[in-house]
Amino acid sequence: MVYGGSLPTLTASYAGFVNGDTSSVLTGSPGLTTVAASSHVGSYAITAAAGTLAADNYTFTFAPGTLAITPAALTITADNQSMVYGGSLPTLTASYSGLVNGDTPAAIAGLTLSTAPASSHAGTYAITAAGAADPDYTITPVNGTLAITRRR
Repeated sequence: MVYGGSLPTLTASYAGFVNGDTSSVLTGSPGLTTVAASSHVGSYAITAAAGTLAADNYTFTFAPGTLAITPAALTITADNQSMVYGGSLPTLTASYSGLVNGDTPAAIAGLTLSTAPASSHAGTYAITAAGAADPDYTITPVNGTLAITRRR
């Protein structure tokens, strides 16, 4: 499942039938559980137990499964800014799209926003977003634009 997503339906597979039997001889279903519902990226055990599973000619041995939680997509976009030539650089900011599980921008480490120096001539310059990291996210940075207008 993807970090912050819904827990998928846990399912089981069966092996060891004899005499042409298939899973159709089983009644009920095993109890399948995991602690991974709102966990961080990683692998988590799925525990299997008898639940209501039954069969007249078989006893059961349960093996655990694994639920893999993969990173969620996160886009960090440097916000567009403007200033007048010879003025001070505006505060560089960013917008976040894709935060889940109650995460806030403060949870994302290392974001740096940079652009041309305040002494640059009138024109358009990139505001770059770089360096952001968090193991729960696959981060896509998107550059913004700094527009320096002529002084009047």
